[in-house]
Order: sequence, then C-alpha cells, then structure tokens
Amino acid sequence: MKRTALSVLFVALGSSVLAEGPDAGCYARDYSAAHLAKHPKQVVDDVVLWIYEDELGNKLADMDVTFAKQGHVAASMFAGQTLNQFLLCFDSRGRAGCAVECDGGAFVVVKDTPEAMTIETEFLLVGDTEECGGAVDMAEVPGKAVRYRLNRVAASQCEGLGQPFLATEPNADIEGDEDK
Repeated sequence: MKRTALSVLFVALGSSVLAEGPDAGCYARDYSAAHLAKHPKQVVDDVVLWIYEDELGNKLADMDVTFAKQGHVAASMFAGQTLNQFLLCFDSRGRAGCAVECDGGAFVVVKDTPEAMTIETEFLLVGDTEECGGAVDMAEVPGKAVRYRLNRVAASQCEGLGQPFLATEPNADIEGDEDK
C-alpha cells in the first residue's frame, strides 16, 4: 500500500522524481566472525540490498539486515534478528543513494565497481515499523560515518525482497501475493 501511494504521488508531480539512484541489482555481504571480532562496534552481521525500478521508472530499494550480537545492538532485542527496510533512491549533488521515509536516514554510494558497491551512512534506520522511520540504526556510532562494502550477486539472492519478483511475473498480483 505504501509503495502504491508513493507511485501515485510521483505521477501527480508530473515527473519520475526517483528515476536516478544507485545501479539496479542485488548486493549482499555476510561478514565473517573474524571480521566482526576485529570490528566490535559493527552492528551488521549480514545485509542483502535489492535496488530496482518500479513500473513508473522510480528507483526503489529493499534491504534485509541481520544484526550482529555486538555494538549498540548487543543488549537489545534486535541482536541476531533480521529486519527489513524499504527505501526511496535518489541522486543528490552528484551522489547516488537511498533513504528511509520520514527522515529515517540514508546511505550514499561512495564507490561503485563491477564487483561491488560501497555505501556510507551516518544514520539509517532499519526495520519497518507502524510509525515513520525504522527500528535500529545501521551506524556503529550515531552521527559518525560507517561504510559497508556490498558485493554484486545474482538476482536470485534477492528473491523475496520488495516487489521486483512479483512485478516480473505475468499476471502477478502486485498488491500482495502472500505466497512469495
């Protein structure tokens, strides 16, 4: 429903507001136990990011993040949990990125190669909630930039994130095929 309302809003504005943004595709990273041990403030254990265009050409993203049992989430109920977040993508001042609605933060792409994309954030809430924003900040220290290098992977690794797999199936029910 939220995505449908956003698409209607962008059509009403008369342009494809979100047409720009990071390259579409599936990106993922599963941090090893050794990596996490070297970076005890890191809160992300695993991340999968799907960037895609909707039927109106708007660039959108869906992200699953599994939080490590360390850093600022160690003592929270989110340690070890996987949360999902929907994002709107953009280009601003020559930098591509994606943001959470209602100032739930954003990331920008700081490096993009054929093999990987490095994103940077100072504040990015993950975990769709009933309210605006999200539940857990991906930044290790609020307000301090952190980078995550995500590898380009097969689109099949992003299956189940967002709408892209529903939208590409003939006669798919875009509003929500609960079996997907």
